[in-house]
Amino acid sequence: MRILTEFIGDLAQLPAEFAEAGLLGPHNIFNHCTRVPAHTWQQLADAGVNITVNPRSDALFGFDDDSFAWQQAVDRGMTPALGIDLDTAFGSDLFGEMQALFNQQRSAMRYRRFRGESDVPAPISVEAVLQSATINGARAAGLEQQTGTLTPGKQADVIMLRTDGIGVFPLTSVTATVVQAVQRADVDTVMVAGELRKRHGQLLNVDVAQLNAEITASRDYLLNASGYHHPLFA
Repeated sequence: MRILTEFIGDLAQLPAEFAEAGLLGPHNIFNHCTRVPAHTWQQLADAGVNITVNPRSDALFGFDDDSFAWQQAVDRGMTPALGIDLDTAFGSDLFGEMQALFNQQRSAMRYRRFRGESDVPAPISVEAVLQSATINGARAAGLEQQTGTLTPGKQADVIMLRTDGIGVFPLTSVTATVVQAVQRADVDTVMVAGELRKRHGQLLNVDVAQLNAEITASRDYLLNASGYHHPLFA
């Protein structure tokens, strides 16, 4: 089983015993990895652990700085994956995470360049962003032999996107369009292990109205039980 550790460098440090051979390895996933000291980054890289970063969550909570965790991992030959971290705040939207990663990396590197640093990493590419959202995530979860790319022998996990939406066309670059323009509403079809789960923009075998009713009732129960009531338009 994979072991996932929430890790923010200036709030926690790896104890000395973690330097023991075999204790850390590909079975580990370290999440966030913001503000991590250089020597700890090298320890994680040498051990071959997996890294996930959460661009929107890390910005919301002020976890990251312009050293930028994604970049620190890449600089050491690692393949960081994208996570959402907080579905209640952002929803399960990797398109939003891809856009945030693209813009934040470029902003952070530009700031370091304006500050006068030398050898500042190059701006991120849309290809690197897409890999972080797909194959890098599969690799971090230990599923790269099953999913993450459309490769013969892997299970049939397919997402089909519409590109005829007014916020998307005209299509000039597939990768850039997926990373920078497409939204969840543009997902037409989803297939998981060969089974259709979404078709023509509609979830299959899911009673959305009933799901909405149950979730709303759960929210109301929690608010009433806690006594917390937030004005709807505040």
